[in-house]
Amino acid sequence: MYNDTIKVANKIIKSEDLYEIFCKMNEELNKYLKIFKSEQLRNQSLDYSYKVWTFNDSGSKLKFLVDFYDDTQIDFDNFNNFISIFNSRLEEIKSIDVYYVLSYEVKNPNNTSNDGYRSQRIHVWIREEKMDIEASISSEDDKMNEVYELIKNKILNSQVKYDKVIKDKSKISLIVNSAIGFMPSIIIVSLLLLVPTVRKVLVDSYVLYPICVMFLTLLLGGVIGSSKIDSLYRNIVPEKKYVGYKDGPVYKDDIDKYLETSEILIGNNTNNLKNREDIVELYNKYKKYLPYELLTLLIASIVVICLGLL
Repeated sequence: MYNDTIKVANKIIKSEDLYEIFCKMNEELNKYLKIFKSEQLRNQSLDYSYKVWTFNDSGSKLKFLVDFYDDTQIDFDNFNNFISIFNSRLEEIKSIDVYYVLSYEVKNPNNTSNDGYRSQRIHVWIREEKMDIEASISSEDDKMNEVYELIKNKILNSQVKYDKVIKDKSKISLIVNSAIGFMPSIIIVSLLLLVPTVRKVLVDSYVLYPICVMFLTLLLGGVIGSSKIDSLYRNIVPEKKYVGYKDGPVYKDDIDKYLETSEILIGNNTNNLKNREDIVELYNKYKKYLPYELLTLLIASIVVICLGLL
């Protein structure tokens, strides 16, 4: 018997992966319970000394304890009931505690050294920010191996939480916001040229027109673009931590804490992966616009310069 503990850190665990793990547990449990019933039927007419058991069940189970955001809690020992709730109320789930236990007797007619009672178990604690696994597995047989290997493979192959979407947040936000605010800014500042006093100021200074456009781009992008991009980032960025005081409190991203935790896609995290995909889609879309917008600004600036030379 050996014990193992896994604390999932800096990973995104999809609900589909959890579903697959749960189904595998249920499949394996049912497989061994069928073996038990078959051997029970075969052994019922035999004396104890002649009975052979590869799995004489002694309380094997799969249970789920689920906490919801409405402060209710349900203890499931029926897998179909649980999986129905899991599929239909995923965004309402705050936590899931999973108890998968195989308790059984192994008996051979020769009374070998492998005979005896065994209890193997896997407990999984699932929260929005973490997933911990504790396993107690027999080294004498492999009845828990498939489930445990599946869990480890799902964790190993899951997406990293601290990815480019998080690392490049400032760059992504700047490009998206700028691209959104650029054309409206060019149009607004160009229309201001129709006002004689404003036109005189802008054409008398060759650099003032592009400076005004860039300033208004950042202003409009910060207002219009931020409402779009910030809502996608809201639930996936690191928390802030206090790092000192300089003309006021100074905070920065708590990366160390961020790397210690994970994103389990239940409850408030259900749409986190979709939000990351939407951020990448927005970035790829709007970065294509910037070269054309900059070219438009260059042409408009040349026109303004020409007006000043007239």
